[in-house]
Amino acid sequence: MTDYTLIKQELLRLLGCSEDEVEQYMPYMENAAASIMSTLKNHEDENDSRIVNLCAVTAYYQIVLSRQDDGIVSFKAGDVSYTRENNQAENAYKLLKAAQKDCAALVNDSGFAFKAV
Repeated sequence: MTDYTLIKQELLRLLGCSEDEVEQYMPYMENAAASIMSTLKNHEDENDSRIVNLCAVTAYYQIVLSRQDDGIVSFKAGDVSYTRENNQAENAYKLLKAAQKDCAALVNDSGFAFKAV
């Protein structure tokens, strides 16, 4: 059985928030875990640290996408200017791709391909 405590601890580390704050993101964690668990080659691997990380990073990426702001990264009013870089979604995507690569041997490939007959 999937140990959601492990996934939650990893998600806490990624989000940098308190245990109380992470509760609002539990649906993301549960959905990510359910999706990934359905692709496992061997269900004995469900608490493997790589799978736990993949579940947490998948949830983190979804959370980052859901929290996207208006996209304003620069503002200028007279002599005052403010510039902010917001590449959190890009960084979360890179983490997700790395985690997926780490788990390649543990999960079934869900890609689509044509086969010659």
